[in-house]
Amino acid sequence: MPRLKGYIYLAFVLSCSFSIARVSAQDSYYIEEPHMSFSGGLIFGTNFAQVDGDTYWGYHKVGLNTGATVYIHFSKRTGISMDLLYSGKGSRAASTVTSQNLGLVIEQYHIDLNYIEIPITFHLRQSAVIMDERRVIDFELGASYARLINSSEWAQTDYPVVIDPNVNYFNTDDINGIIGASTKLYKNLNVNIRYQYSLKTIRPVDRVPLGFSYGNGQYNNVCVLRLVYYFNNNSQQY
Repeated sequence: MPRLKGYIYLAFVLSCSFSIARVSAQDSYYIEEPHMSFSGGLIFGTNFAQVDGDTYWGYHKVGLNTGATVYIHFSKRTGISMDLLYSGKGSRAASTVTSQNLGLVIEQYHIDLNYIEIPITFHLRQSAVIMDERRVIDFELGASYARLINSSEWAQTDYPVVIDPNVNYFNTDDINGIIGASTKLYKNLNVNIRYQYSLKTIRPVDRVPLGFSYGNGQYNNVCVLRLVYYFNNNSQQY
């Protein structure tokens, strides 16, 4: 009988030990498993744009980059985001030339392109020391689809320029490659910089007004500076 009691006691101890080990393993699994979460936010920023292929250069066109964003966090380091934006792009140029007929002339050229744009970017967050301060840098890489809402084009030169919206129209779609980075500015407020470039022409050569074309077409070339406010601070975790 004492031996039977010993066996029962040993079986009880082993059963309890197995249960505790199983619970500990489950807890460890859930602690290590990446926790998916969401962040929603608002965006307000500025595009500094030019149109490559219009015979001018410089990011002189200033347009709005504003809307909303959703950020899905796969883990503390990785995630994906999607924005819904109003985005103003185009070109601004002015130069002084000497005309045989008019003397000193200021030539001007304006392109205004307003889009609804949907960027999707993948994120990788890394810790870095900047000016003796540890910061989390959120790098992003992706692409966007933009739908043209409206456009306008205007030129002033020493010779007549004919711009016909029915002939010199822009493509209704624009696809851009995107690269960028963000960091926290204050609490839930982040500062974001982006560079994006059209992956296909926004207007082929045969639709560009005479005298305002070079290369194989025109492309949006944009630098972006934005403030992004998240309603929660998941984006700051590391």
